[in-house]
Amino acid sequence: MIRLIKCEYRKTRGRWIFVMALAITAVQIMWVLYGDYENDFIIQNGWMSFLYQLPLVNAIFLPLLSIIVSSRLGDIEHKGVMLKQLAVITSKGKIYDVKLIYGLAIVLFCNILSWSASVICGYAVGFNGDVPIKLYLIYLLFTMAPTMAVYIFQHTLSLLFKNQAVTFFAGIIGAFLGLFSMFLPQLPLLRRMLIWGYYGVLQFVGMFGWTKETRYASAYFEVMGFDWMFFCILIVICVLIYITGKLLFCRKEV
Repeated sequence: MIRLIKCEYRKTRGRWIFVMALAITAVQIMWVLYGDYENDFIIQNGWMSFLYQLPLVNAIFLPLLSIIVSSRLGDIEHKGVMLKQLAVITSKGKIYDVKLIYGLAIVLFCNILSWSASVICGYAVGFNGDVPIKLYLIYLLFTMAPTMAVYIFQHTLSLLFKNQAVTFFAGIIGAFLGLFSMFLPQLPLLRRMLIWGYYGVLQFVGMFGWTKETRYASAYFEVMGFDWMFFCILIVICVLIYITGKLLFCRKEV
């Protein structure tokens, strides 16, 4: 397995996949940094404000990151009939696993990088108090789980379809629906039906008391509770997508 991962690295050295992933993460971080950090309410409640806002940002950027990384890795194999050549020297199941591990490692590394940047940003801006590390670790866990589900799905599509436009459009449509579902809190079932919607399902900080007239005068943030049940359901979904995807790929003619 280690030998195959090293081969994966050698194949991708000149394709700038990691650089593109870092570029998307940099844009995500800059999006987070853009804001009115001179507002007293934000300075006083900055740590909770991030936990409220970041799931929406993640729902935009992390599916896009998954689409690009998975499609670029899949495109390598589809060009030059590489899949057929690889299937001669190793099993298709190992090909599926190695490419999944390699791509998922890139995406999750960027995930951790953006999380670390948000904490550093909070200190740099001067948010009041210490970072609520327990809440931020749960937030990281609740961000990585949907990202894993989305990436495994995109990874499967990238290996099943030679035309990576299929992967791209399926991912964009899913990401759009997931983002759209976050603006419909009155329809929680819609979020729970979409793996892209779980960035909103697992969001555990809400803002209350904000109105157009009073704005932040009566606003406050509150921890609404941790939805461990749907976190576990999402992990099961990840496993099911993995098993189904691997089975379909192993049966595919290459």
